[in-house]
Amino acid sequence: MNELVWLNGEIHLLSEARVSVEDRGFQFADGVYEVVRLYGGRAFTLDAHLERLEKSAAGIELSVPLDREALAREIERLVAQSGVGDGMVYVQLTRGVAPRNHHFPQSASNTLLFYARPLPAPPEPGTGAGAKLVTVADERWKRCWIKSIALLPNVLAKNQAAAAGADEAVFVEDGLVSECSSSNFYVMIDGTLVTCPVGPKVLPGITRAVLIECAKELGMAVEERAPKEVECRRAQEMFISSTTREVSWVEQWDGRVVGNGRCGEVTARLHRALRERIAREVGA
Repeated sequence: MNELVWLNGEIHLLSEARVSVEDRGFQFADGVYEVVRLYGGRAFTLDAHLERLEKSAAGIELSVPLDREALAREIERLVAQSGVGDGMVYVQLTRGVAPRNHHFPQSASNTLLFYARPLPAPPEPGTGAGAKLVTVADERWKRCWIKSIALLPNVLAKNQAAAAGADEAVFVEDGLVSECSSSNFYVMIDGTLVTCPVGPKVLPGITRAVLIECAKELGMAVEERAPKEVECRRAQEMFISSTTREVSWVEQWDGRVVGNGRCGEVTARLHRALRERIAREVGA
């Protein structure tokens, strides 16, 4: 299948699309991005993703060239032409092409692009291999609520985890757990679902927001605070979430088995609730 990309208003073959070497996204990582999940060719929580794109762009003083409704229509047009059913849409916005200078250019036009790509279906709730985590010191900046394309600290952490035979890196600072290199983190502590609040060190995950809504609808106690690493180590159940993975139960952390080494009841219930929400909203 020939992959397509929407680039500044035109659809091209991805293999033939070109962006200038002086694009500020390339030279400064001066841009933001989004990843939207597709089910049966329909985007799940698209409006929420585009709202977050706007907030991220505003966080770096960048304007989005299309309003939310127009951008949604263009994404849907690209997805329809791409033929991708179950997969994702990657959206990237940069400050555009300008001579290299730390000052924002006065006349540069933004570079906006997005493309669709197939993804394998996530495991059914409560099934599949559990995620293996390793601890990484959190040395990132304090604007993690911005979904910036400047992801080198996350990339380094992810590769540190891979080198240790793990799937994800858990960021820990001063004994507190924030999130993972490409996912949000949750732990059950004394019957309460605990997850670090959105802020300087936590991305406002769209799946995270849906899961918190689902948990409250199921009558679960939810507490948004930074869990202590020591209390997480004693927990019987923890999981991570993201747009592309949905929910993954955690089997090990730094080589130590979590709980009984199987998917916990709360994790499975929340994953099923997420699947039900997806079915209601996109018919998948």
